Amino acid sequence: MRQYKSMQEIDKHLKILRLQADIHKQRTEIDVKYIKHGLRPTNLIAELLATLGQKQLYRLAFKLFFKKFKI
Repeated sequence: MRQYKSMQEIDKHLKILRLQADIHKQRTEIDVKYIKHGLRPTNLIAELLATLGQKQLYRLAFKLFFKKFKI
């Protein structure tokens, strides 16, 4: 347990704790906004299409590679 020598030390420590709590609250709010933005249907569909497109691109590249070297 922390021991204080004066009321000023207690006030200073309380002020620091309040500021830390405010910082954590703001970080949480920002994280929630990013999560909400990421879970929008348009973003989910775009991610899905990008992933599928990337798989198709890799598949095509491997086909061309194997066809060229006849493996």
